[in-house]
Amino acid sequence: MDWSKAKRILIVALLITNVILFGNLSFNYYYKRDKTTTNEFIDKTVELLGEKDIKIDAYIPKNKSNLPSLRVEFETYSASNINERFFDSLGTITEPSVDYNKISYGDELISIINSRTIRYENSSTRGDYNIENSTQAENLIKDFLIDHKFDFTNMQRTFVSEEDGRYYINYSKTYDDIVIERSHCRFVVDKSIGIISMDRLWLNVIDKSQSEIHLSSAPKALLTLLDDSENYGKTIVNIDECFYFDPEAQGYVEDITKATQGRAIPAWRIQFDDGESIEVDNY
Repeated sequence: MDWSKAKRILIVALLITNVILFGNLSFNYYYKRDKTTTNEFIDKTVELLGEKDIKIDAYIPKNKSNLPSLRVEFETYSASNINERFFDSLGTITEPSVDYNKISYGDELISIINSRTIRYENSSTRGDYNIENSTQAENLIKDFLIDHKFDFTNMQRTFVSEEDGRYYINYSKTYDDIVIERSHCRFVVDKSIGIISMDRLWLNVIDKSQSEIHLSSAPKALLTLLDDSENYGKTIVNIDECFYFDPEAQGYVEDITKATQGRAIPAWRIQFDDGESIEVDNY
């Protein structure tokens, strides 16, 4: 047997096999890749949004995301506990209606709605503060949360603005550095008075799923903004992954006041320059 000739034939056969395999892989990649993350699709998306005066001042992610779902529950409050934490139990508690409590003490008023939304208001017109920037305002917020025994870990600032001598600062809960919507802790800080309001609806994570959910692309999620005229004329300043829990919007219950816990699912969080955000999931 001519081993040299046989060797050449074998090498040629292997080369042909590799070419065929490479061709099949390239063919499968081209037809199976997510075309919604291509530059062409993204450019077209930006163009369509621009026709509705929706501007994008943010990076548009191209990554393919797989995230677990989270089992979450609302953080709850009782009037007696909040009265003790804020006013050493010296505040006056009233109950104007079912699931609605008020606690008043001097210039301060706290409302508790459905045992989970807490709204603090300070109506004082004078103060001794001299807050010069948002960093000082955030330090004051941190002290406020510590003093009144609120957990401020796993909390991310998602919006800050200054207007008429006041800072408007919003925070959201996070899990593994990913925001959980729709949790919020919103503050208004007056430069001289200090904190004049807080609105808090918080979520706690119970556990996460073992399996993961594939999240559709960010460019595809952006196209859903065209369905609502309220988005027209706005500027997008951030696009990021989030966990999304809104029992009423997601159809878990008709009345959000009836929900105590549920599943937060992966979604895209699209934030506008006015602080508002929209969450877009696969469903």
